[in-house]
Amino acid sequence: MTDSVNPLDFKGATLYAIRAVIRSQNLDDVLTDLDQRMAQAGSFFKGEPVVLDVSELTAPLDWARLTQAFVLHGLPVIGAVTNEQLANSLIEAGLHSVELSGATPSTTTATQTAASVVQPVEANTPVPAVDISKPERVAQQPEQAKPTAEPAAAQPTLVVQGPLRSGQRVYARHTDLIVMGVVSQGAEVIADGNIHIYGPLRGKAMAGARGDAQARIFTTCLDAELVAIAGVYRVIDGPLETEVARKPAMINLNGQTLRITSLSA
Repeated sequence: MTDSVNPLDFKGATLYAIRAVIRSQNLDDVLTDLDQRMAQAGSFFKGEPVVLDVSELTAPLDWARLTQAFVLHGLPVIGAVTNEQLANSLIEAGLHSVELSGATPSTTTATQTAASVVQPVEANTPVPAVDISKPERVAQQPEQAKPTAEPAAAQPTLVVQGPLRSGQRVYARHTDLIVMGVVSQGAEVIADGNIHIYGPLRGKAMAGARGDAQARIFTTCLDAELVAIAGVYRVIDGPLETEVARKPAMINLNGQTLRITSLSA
């Protein structure tokens, strides 16, 4: 006698996604801004699922053209945050409503334009228990939560011994990240908490990935391509100030702006 196995199960999950806030009714402006942002960010967001936040719009856009533009940048669109005026048009285009939790809008004067803001958030939606391209980004919820369950214990700090080379990515989920070596150009480090790099930061670093605006990035040699905290990012495509360039520095979020502070004695 063999045990019966269900060919398909549905379970709750927390999916890490990018929230793209669309603030302009001019689709050409939105697509131009998207092209510019993706050119600046390189592969930092590539492959991440996207939720379109169109709740500030008052009339439908060409949803097919908009979603195709994101797909061409390697960003699959999985749903939309909408309002009553746009709900039907989105459904007709195959985009269903998604409710977001833990999303605190964050922008930066250094990178924001009128068209859109890109911000990581958690989208809590039921999804099938099937293969996911980045399983480390999905947290399965218990099927039957106990009312008296204790809070989840803090995760130990993730420590990486040695350098990270171009193309490598490390994600410290629910914890801080320490890298004992160089983060090379083209490498990416991401943490839900703080990031400490005891070596040159030449690649991309994102702290507070799930919205923690108090997170910080520390490095003994700042020479980064991109830094971000709680979804507010800055592409460093020009020389930094003398007091922080290639020197010990800290990056934190001050209101809606990233601040870089020297740690030199």
